[in-house]
Parts: sequence; C-alpha cells; structure tokens
Amino acid sequence: MTRRSFIKWMGAGAALVGVGLPACRRVEKYLVPYNEGPEWSVPGVETAYATCLTIGGSAQPVLAACYEGRPVKLLPSLQYPEGTGLSATAQASILDLYDPGRSKHILFNGNPASEDEFRGAFSSWSRNLRDGGAIGILLPPMDSPLMQSMLEEITRKNPRVRIYHYAPVPVPGSGMQAGLPPEVRFRVRFSRAKRILALDCDFMHENPYGNTRDFIAARSPEGLHYQEENRNRTRLYAVEGRVSLTGAHADHRLPVSPARLAVFLEELSLHIAGKKFPSQAPQPPRRVHPPLTERELAWVRHCGDDLLEHPGESLILLGENHPELSGCVWKLNRLLGAIGTCIQLLKAPASLPHGTLDDLIRDIRQKKVDIVFLMDPGNPVLDSGHGGELAEVLKGTESIHLGMYEDETSRACRWHLPAAHSLESWGVERDCRGRFCYRQPVILPLYGGISSEEVLSGLLSTKGQLITADNSPTHLSPVYHRARKCFERAINPENKTAAWTQALQRGYSEETAYAPLSPQEEQSLGTMMADTPLTVSSPSGEALEKELLELQFCPDYSIGDGRWKRNAWMQECPDPVTGVSWAASAQISPATFLRLSGTGSGPMLCTITASGGRMEVILCPVPGVAENLMVLPLGYGGMNHVAENQWNSNGYELLRREDKTTGYGISPEQVTLRALPERTEAIQSPVVQSSPLSAPESTAPASFTPPGADTVYQWKMAIDTARCIGCNACMIACRAENNIPVVGRDQMAKGRALDWIRIDRYFTEEGALTAVPVACQQCGKAPCESVCPVNATVHTTEGLNVMVYARCWGTRYCATNCPYKARRFNFFDYAKASEKATRLQRNPNVTIRSRGVMEKCTYCVQLVERAKIRHKSRLMKEHPGQPSTSLHVTDKDLLLPDGAAQTACQLACPMGAITFGNVLDPSSAISRTKSLPRHRNLLPAMGTEPGTGYLAPARNPNPAMEQ
Repeated sequence: MTRRSFIKWMGAGAALVGVGLPACRRVEKYLVPYNEGPEWSVPGVETAYATCLTIGGSAQPVLAACYEGRPVKLLPSLQYPEGTGLSATAQASILDLYDPGRSKHILFNGNPASEDEFRGAFSSWSRNLRDGGAIGILLPPMDSPLMQSMLEEITRKNPRVRIYHYAPVPVPGSGMQAGLPPEVRFRVRFSRAKRILALDCDFMHENPYGNTRDFIAARSPEGLHYQEENRNRTRLYAVEGRVSLTGAHADHRLPVSPARLAVFLEELSLHIAGKKFPSQAPQPPRRVHPPLTERELAWVRHCGDDLLEHPGESLILLGENHPELSGCVWKLNRLLGAIGTCIQLLKAPASLPHGTLDDLIRDIRQKKVDIVFLMDPGNPVLDSGHGGELAEVLKGTESIHLGMYEDETSRACRWHLPAAHSLESWGVERDCRGRFCYRQPVILPLYGGISSEEVLSGLLSTKGQLITADNSPTHLSPVYHRARKCFERAINPENKTAAWTQALQRGYSEETAYAPLSPQEEQSLGTMMADTPLTVSSPSGEALEKELLELQFCPDYSIGDGRWKRNAWMQECPDPVTGVSWAASAQISPATFLRLSGTGSGPMLCTITASGGRMEVILCPVPGVAENLMVLPLGYGGMNHVAENQWNSNGYELLRREDKTTGYGISPEQVTLRALPERTEAIQSPVVQSSPLSAPESTAPASFTPPGADTVYQWKMAIDTARCIGCNACMIACRAENNIPVVGRDQMAKGRALDWIRIDRYFTEEGALTAVPVACQQCGKAPCESVCPVNATVHTTEGLNVMVYARCWGTRYCATNCPYKARRFNFFDYAKASEKATRLQRNPNVTIRSRGVMEKCTYCVQLVERAKIRHKSRLMKEHPGQPSTSLHVTDKDLLLPDGAAQTACQLACPMGAITFGNVLDPSSAISRTKSLPRHRNLLPAMGTEPGTGYLAPARNPNPAMEQ
C-alpha cells in the first residue's frame, strides 16, 4: 500500500476499514501489510495448500494457490492417482469465494437478526435436540465420513431426528448404482476396456466411474505420452438422443431418443444373449411403436458382435437418467465378462437411512418434524417439483436455511444463515474410490460464512453455542478437531501428529479406499444379476404414438443444475455444443427444426408454452440430435444478481408441469419460434463441415528459425484434437491465471470477448464433433509484428510473440492483420469495472490491462520464467554454503527438464490434450508430438510458421460399420 493510499484509507473512517482489507486476512486483521511476515510467505511467490472440492457427489483433491493469504486459482493435484486436470466448474468455484453478492448476514423473516437474538435461537435448537425434539435435516447427497459420524452421534442422542436427501438432478453414476446393493460400489478400469458402449452416459464430462487418463491412454494411437504405438486401441460406441461431449467424440454414435433407449437396449440384449447361448430358443422382441429401423438394427448387430469378440474387455455404461435400465445393463456386463476385469466391485460402509423431499413435506404436515434444517441442499423451492408445497410447510414451522445466497428457499424459511465456501471450511469427503479427501480452509470466512459441519457441531455441544472460525478465540473452527479425530479413527497411525500433517499436505489418504468384494460376495452378486430379465419396459410408448415432440431435460454444460448460474466465468463460457453464452440454449435436429418452421441454419428464439407456464430458450439446430426430440437445459431462472433476462428460462418449472401432464413431450403447436434480434458472437453456432485438420498437408513444413533465436529454448505447443472435447477447462484456467475480466452479455454480443482462447467446433452430419482451441499461434513469421507502428508486439529470442502493453496505442492493426483472429482489444476498462468482484482474486504476477490495449495469449510466460527461477534455486540448494560465483554448472545443468514449465491451460486440461515445451530438446514430449504424422498447422497456406500445432483427429471406427 502506498503512502497516498494509506492516507486515503485513514480518512475514509472505521466503516470503510471494516469493508476492505479484512477480506485478505488469514489469522488476524491488519490495516497495513506486516513488516515481518511468516517465513513461508514471500510476496509474489505462491503458497499452495491441499484441499478438496465436492462436485458431482464425489470429492476431488485440488491445490489452492495463495498469494499473501489470498486464494487466486485452483490447480490439480499432480499426486492424485485418479488423473490430473481440473474441470472448468472446479476452477471457476474460486470466483464464488469473492462474489460480493454472497449472503453476508443472518436473517430472521427476511431481516437482519441481532447477535443476541440468534444466540438465543440457536441455544433453543440445541436444547430441543438434547430433549428429544422432532428435528429434520435436509442435505444434498453426500459421501462424507465426517458428516456421517456427526449425524450418527445426533441420532444416538435423539432417535427422533430424521435425515433427508435432495438433489435437483440425479448424481452422476447413480444410474448404474441403482442396480447394485447400497453397500456395493463400482469402479471402471478404463485401461482394460477395449470396447465401451455408453448409453446416454456422458462420462467424459463428469466422470465418477474411473480414471479418465486411462481411457485417453488406451484410445490414443501413440499412447498417453506419445511414446509408443498403440495397436489395440479402445473403441467407443455411444447411443443417446442429445449430443453430449462423450457421444460427439465417440467412434460410432447412434441417435436414439430417451423414450426409445429401452427398445434399443432390449434388442441389444436379445442379440447378445442369442450369440452367447445359441442353443436356447430366442425370445421375440416386444411390439413397440415405432420399432427400430433397419439401419438401427444393423447398428445393434455390429456393435453387439464387436462387444462379444472382446470378452473380458468390453463393458456397457449407463447414464444417470435411466436407473430403471440398470438391472439389464449389469446382466449384459456379466455376460460380456466385464465384472472383475473392466469393472471392479467395491465394498462401502453402510450409510444412515434417509428419506426424500416428499417424505420431509409429509412429515412436517403430520407434525413429525418441528424444526427443519436445510443444510445447503440447493434451492428446492425453485428446482424441485414441490416448490409451492415446500414453501407452504416451511413457513409454518421453525425452518433454518444454510446457503451461500439469498434465494427462493431462504425467503420461505424463518432463518437464513450465510454458508461458508469450500475454501473457508474444514471437512472430510470421500472420492469415487472411497479415499478420504481433506478440505482445509485457505482463508478465514470473508462474509461470516458458516459450514454445515459447524452447525451440527454447535447443536451437539453441551453449551449450545455456534462456534466458527470467526468467533473462535484462536480463529480455529471446532470442526478441525472433529476432522482430525475422523482421520485418526480410520487410519490409527502410530505418530498421529506426523500422519495428520502428511495427510493434509497430500490432500487425501490412500489407506481409506474401498476394499474390493471377496470372491464369494462377487459370486453371489453375479447370481443375483443372472436372474434379471433381459426384456425391459418402455414407459413412453403412449407419448410416441401421439407424435408429440419429446422433451429431454439435462443440466446445462456451463452452469450445471443451477449452482453456477451466479458465476460470471461460467456464464461467459460458450456452451461446448451449441456455442451460446449468457443464455439458456436448447438442442434440436436440423430436420425437426425445419418442421417447427425454423428458418435458415442458425439459432432462433424459442418459447415453449405448457399448461400455465412457459420457457424461453435459444433453439440451436445441432447435427446428430435424435429426430422429434428437443433437449432443454436445467439451471436457469430464479433470483440471480449476475445475469439478467434469464427468469423465463427456468427448465425446472416446465419439467414440473410436464411431469403432471404428458410426461414426455408437447405438441408442436406449443412451440413458437422467432428470429434473433441480430446475429452475434455471443452465439458461436456450430459449423457443419469437416475439420480443417482432417486433410493431410501436402508437404511437411520446414522448420523456421528467426534471426537471433536462442539456441537453448524455443517454446512450442501442440493440441491433440483427438483428445480435446471442448470442455472449456482451458478457458477458465487462462482466466484465473492471466486476470482476464468478464465483459458481460452485451459486450459479448458485440463481438468483444476477451478470452485469450476460443474453441471452434466442427460437426459432421452424424454429430461427430472436432473441437479446435484457437489462441495466439505464436507465429515465427508473425504478420502482426510488421504492422505495429509502435513496436508493441515483438518476437523474443525464445520464440514467443509477446506484447509490450506500455507501448500499445490500440491501433488494432495487429488484430486486422492476424489471420487467426486471436487477439483481443479492451474497448472499455473491464478490469476496473469488475474490481469489486475480482480484485482479491487477481494474480499479482500478471499485468492488469487497461482500456485501449491489445492483449493475447503469451504461453503463460510468467510460469515459464518462474520454472527457470525454481530450477536455478534447486541447483543452488545442491551446493549449500557455496557462493554462486564458485559453482561450476554447464548449459545442460541449466536446461529445464521436460515438463518443468507448464502453461495454465496445459495443467488444467482433464484429457491431457495440450503439450508444451522446448522443441530444441529432442527428448521432450513436444518434439515427439511435432514429429508425428498427425501434426498439422492452421492455415498452412498463410506461411506464418505458427508455434502452435494440432494433431488431427484419430478415430477408431469399426470396419463392418464403415462398409
């Protein structure tokens, strides 16, 4: 802080002091920076803390990079055995930590409550628990051993306590889990699977099944690190109605609407059973309308034969929206020999019995629950099918809502408590394999947030007081001690302190993973699966006979089930399939789009009118969507301080009404289409053409060395489009690392996006997608450099095309001359406009660009230079006590090891699609990648010699289907 800023702060008064700098605190509050800081804190150097996030019902360890107590970005844990990389939503969750729209006060009937008033109310709730009162606790589906132990303690003290679970959408993986006993879990070994059939299962997007990197390694022609020739590659089949990220990148994809998925599965089951047991009399398929076409039946036969030709190496995965089909899927997996090889069955501890949201409403009405705690279960008043009933019963009882935002549910409750962010609270969670993952706070609560564990701990305390990190004398939450005891009970180490410290540093405990089933247990479970009938029911035949337009509701790719709708980073990310940002978008097939009076090939505004309600979306014709099907997003609508004009896009409202009427569709007369006001870049419509990388280059490009080039480092990048699924993880990583501000919906509509990476999408008529991330290509013969009048864009000796922001006048000549259109211009001072929301999140190692400055990708040059500094520091540590002048090191010693320097997008990519490094190192991964026959350059005829290259798509089709 400068002297002038200090005087300004002092003159602002004590009220301003309470708003500003305390947000940066870690233990104590200071107005000015400390003169002598902790020994591990160096200004400008990050300190990473291991913690975890819970997304999709399971935990994932992450590293929180902090600068002087401020969490700035989330990084993947490289030690985590389930694969590296971090999804876009996980990285963007750090923006919610600093969101000024978070709930900041305890409310009673919508008004701020005094401290004495809340203290007395909480004491009465705790006393009611000890005295045997009727208490209900509503929680999201979870797998937390700490919460489990606390709930068990509560039910032991008071058997009248009832537990309820609620989630607006099914948890990923729950579709297959429905076919197993509650104490049995499953895990997919993708490294052993050579043939995979995904039935409406988007495991590439949210994967609780197994290690995604194993799938990538088994599918890549050159292996995970491009070091070997993979002759027996994995082949992926997909059957789905919508175009998902998994189906769009499958080797063969069959569009089948959700209502007809049961028909497809029955035909496949009869075909596999007939081939497996030819002596048995074949069962005739049931008469359904409409039946499978000849093309679909041929697809079933070829797919079934391919699965049968690889016994013990084939498996079938089922999406979470079809639990009724799980029994048949498990029987097919048993017939294919997948259980025990590709699928490992695990034994999990029994969970507490719990009810549903319907049970909670009924129990409140029957006076079986007098006090109800809603522990951050989402927004059930808005997104459940019983919002009106729930709001009515909550207003008539003592209801306490814990949530990060004030929403429809908080308004229906008497009390509202601000919830703590994951980075502000202690906890213990389980991952998909059963490992304990430890959630530790990296910053004290910014807005007085309270965690679910702290509420339960306060209810269990003898004094009946809510103790948090804010009001604790030591700023240490009591949940810390409970988390440590939970760890010690499970591990029982000899040196408890050392083991606990090591577990926190690593972020997880391998010793707590689920044990596999014994052979006897696996055999008895297989016997139970063998008794499952192969025929399955199709509940939607009546709706199809009426030729209704079938509706499928799915969580939005950007905002999920609604939990990220207040996150501006996720709102501004284009949908990976439709390309729409800041708005709800729906998928429909081009043929059905034309039947609904759609004009042209571009999207249109769509209004769907149901009985007493409506939904507005941007309807996008997408190749590969099943005919007569409309795929609608969930998550939009409701109270939202970040986005406007989304209230009428509430898919939950339409889903609720359709459940009460037809159940599967609407008539075409209920759909109204209107032209968009204008074609905008906020809607990046998918391009229906072959990928620009599919055609082989006529001649191999000659290596270009610019004058004065460095002979040690030349930094290059390669992106494998066979792995990239367009999930936007690289875009969010680039935002967090390089301080890229949000421009908003209006500026996006004017083509003023500031993302340094855009993802171009190329579709085939069958729905196959090639995602091509495009950033500055770091051209060796850069056309932007020759036209800059102030020499603001220059070439470094290490092969980087960089920007000198202090020189830039904003002429935009460079953007005009760039054939890749990868440069961004600050039309306004976006960083200053978003200062309130993102000031504390900004990376101090990257310049904040102002209005009138051109910016672009820099290959994260700050990370490259940091890697060099750390490498030299390690060399110094190898010779302790010696001055640097006496050390004798060679150029080879100073050379960075391969992989020491990684860009933000490379580190975050869950699929490992990005390779970066020094091309002058012949043993580096980038050298191997650049020498592959699949390597291509964008727009090779331009002769710009780009440093970023691409690997062409490499699918593994079935020869029988190709014929």
